[in-house]
Amino acid sequence: MTVISQPDAGRPGSGGAQVDESARPDADAGLPLLAWLSSPVVQGGIAFLIYFLVWVPTAFRTIVHHLGQALLDQKSMDPNFYIWCMRWWPYAIGHGHNPVFTHMIEAPAGHSLAWVTTIPPLSLLAAPLTLTAGPVVTFNILAAAALPVSAWAAFVLCRRLTGKFWAALVGGAVYGFSAYEMNHGSAGQLNLAYSLLLPLLAYLIVLWQSGRISSKVFVVLAGVVMGLQYYLFEETFAGLTGMLVVGFLVAFAVAGRDYRPEVSRLLKVMIPAYALAAVLAAPYFLLALASKPPKPARITGMDLASLVIPRPGRTYGIGWLTKAAAGPDLISAGCFVGIPLFVVAVVLAVTRWKSPLVRFLTIMLAFTIVASIGPVLRIDGHVAAVLPWAHLFHEPFIKNAYPARLMLFAYLVLAVATAIFLAQAGPRIRWVSLPLGILVLAFLALDSAPIGAQPHNTVPAFISRPDLYRRNLSPDEIVVVVSNVGNAGMLWQAQSSFYMRIAGGYINAGLSHKTDLPRVVQALAHASPAAIARFENYVRADHIGAVLIDYHHQPRWAKVFAHMGLRGHLSGGVLVYPTNGCAACTPNAGATAQRA
Repeated sequence: MTVISQPDAGRPGSGGAQVDESARPDADAGLPLLAWLSSPVVQGGIAFLIYFLVWVPTAFRTIVHHLGQALLDQKSMDPNFYIWCMRWWPYAIGHGHNPVFTHMIEAPAGHSLAWVTTIPPLSLLAAPLTLTAGPVVTFNILAAAALPVSAWAAFVLCRRLTGKFWAALVGGAVYGFSAYEMNHGSAGQLNLAYSLLLPLLAYLIVLWQSGRISSKVFVVLAGVVMGLQYYLFEETFAGLTGMLVVGFLVAFAVAGRDYRPEVSRLLKVMIPAYALAAVLAAPYFLLALASKPPKPARITGMDLASLVIPRPGRTYGIGWLTKAAAGPDLISAGCFVGIPLFVVAVVLAVTRWKSPLVRFLTIMLAFTIVASIGPVLRIDGHVAAVLPWAHLFHEPFIKNAYPARLMLFAYLVLAVATAIFLAQAGPRIRWVSLPLGILVLAFLALDSAPIGAQPHNTVPAFISRPDLYRRNLSPDEIVVVVSNVGNAGMLWQAQSSFYMRIAGGYINAGLSHKTDLPRVVQALAHASPAAIARFENYVRADHIGAVLIDYHHQPRWAKVFAHMGLRGHLSGGVLVYPTNGCAACTPNAGATAQRA
């Protein structure tokens, strides 16, 4: 996001986002304690501590109390996929494997990871913890810290712009605890929940404009930040690219004669910074171009009603609101803004329109919301119109994107706008600024996403005790893992440090079918003779060594393996069925399996 100027700050033509630290009223040099507390570093630490203590002991209490157990949203596929990612990068690099292609899942063929968000920055940064405490502990800690870290990054930006701790604290919360962040954080989607790099890039822009860092330092730091964003989640990087282009166009339009030279100067340093980011991202990007892209999802845009209608389950018994909340598609759950936050943005625009920064923020907010709608206008679950730019969403790359995820940029704009509103409220609106700030935080809390924590650990003793799986399986043996736990096979594989290979594994909705099982195995849910015959051929052709059934989380149809003639035994909470090439499989076992 391009920052033009701080309202009513800096000399004409300076683009002054600089805050005079010596003029700050809460920085009293005669009082050492107050001077220490007014330090940006100290206040940043206090802000993070507040965010952490508000979020973790409440929302993540159960998970923090059981860091070594896989508990977060175990009915879905994503958390255990990211647990797998925590272990994959250290394993691949340590064993000299190509980290962008793996033979460990969908064995024996393997699968390209070029279009997959495997979060290498987080995985490599946390590698020492993963190698000592295991991927589950690492994932739980990262999942718990994601929102406080993102809120802290937005706080740093807002405090730099306003110089006010409490205003920046609320602004950081608007971004870090937005519906977008809470929706993806509760789902364990680390690539989306870790959104600290966008406000940090804006912070670097403000530092550069205020003369705190040189152009060379800015180019390097901004290039690295954008490069890291690509590896963290390439779709956010693509959205950032579009927002930078639009942001500079808007900046030139609203800057006026006084500030336009500053925008030109920023563009001159942003271009080499982006070029550096492109060079850093090139290896992964070129591999993606050479690989098959994911299938586009059916609905990817925001439902317009979701901006003011909270998520289902957060309507607090209000009948008409409960009915309305059921309308928008699930993808819109991370797009709720709420009326108080819109009021803040409108009041700020009306009262401070003369400020180039406020004009910039207002236009960018409007553009981002419109862009988040995508190709089709949906209101309360119903298609209202096909938008004029719908044809753009048939183009390569764009057709795979989720426009609703652009709302992350809208929340960053709203965070800055809220901080400015609270910090610089004039006499006419000062009496409403505090109640509005409280309402903004209240609406964030009311719409908070529930953290679905499994009551029991989903890693069986068979996996947590190496002697058990080593006794029953050979190294690199290909196994099928059958469980009601989402992506249980990838979870078990990560916990066992890739001792076995798995047939199947869920990557994402665009690259995998609906389950983490191979199609031929999932077909056994309706165990016809033809389905069983295909499974027997599959076992022999792909050299499947064993079927592992999660004894405490097994689907009802899992008993079909026994009816097929496979002989299994229980070990550490897992039913182990060695296949032996399906030599003992019973011909025409489908009828028996169906009756069972």
